[in-house]
Amino acid sequence: MNGLKFFVGNILPYIAFVVFLTGMTYRIYTWLKMSSPIITLYPVPKGSSTSAVIKEVLLFPSLFKTDKVFWGGAWIFHVMLVFIFIGHFRVVTDFPWLWNLLGMNKEAVDTMSMTSGGIAGLIIMITVIYLIFRRVGVQKVREISGFGDYIVMFLILAILLTGNAMRFFQHFDLSETRVYFAGLVAFTNPQMPANGLFVLHFFLAQMMIVFIPFSKILHLGGIFFTQTILKRG
Repeated sequence: MNGLKFFVGNILPYIAFVVFLTGMTYRIYTWLKMSSPIITLYPVPKGSSTSAVIKEVLLFPSLFKTDKVFWGGAWIFHVMLVFIFIGHFRVVTDFPWLWNLLGMNKEAVDTMSMTSGGIAGLIIMITVIYLIFRRVGVQKVREISGFGDYIVMFLILAILLTGNAMRFFQHFDLSETRVYFAGLVAFTNPQMPANGLFVLHFFLAQMMIVFIPFSKILHLGGIFFTQTILKRG
């Protein structure tokens, strides 16, 4: 068990980072090599292509026109995902200057984090369950879904389950995680926190990081390129 924990906490993070960086570099290269299609959009889009792309990324208007229920689930999922991602910065480091600026003490910050993070964790888990049922239950979606799509969805669900379990049932020490991640960055072979749920959660997150460049989950990055090409075309 100690050997497995050492691999997950001290070796796998570097492997995951290299695979992610290599995969992302390749994907960006392929996007840049894409040529503009010879098409004419009608009606002609109003405004600049940049504003149109930003609007598509932030609000998903194309999806809203075709399936409003799916749009609601997908949009809430992405908003909560961004919120949770930002919240995870507290796991890596702290921002005392920000809390002082806002006039918040440690207890107030912890309460805010527990409340807002807990709500976001539950909401995003509900949306993921909805998206899984939609992928399985809607025939048209099921027909275009591959094995990798299901791996992504259940991997996300497992990450959320372990994350919520830590938040509500088995808390971990933030000071330990901050020392640990600082050690990873400094290559000092740090001691991984002993919390079993943290180890499992971090392992699942690393698997997701490895999988991202090679899966459809990267659509949010690709949309900047494809939408720009379409608007330009």
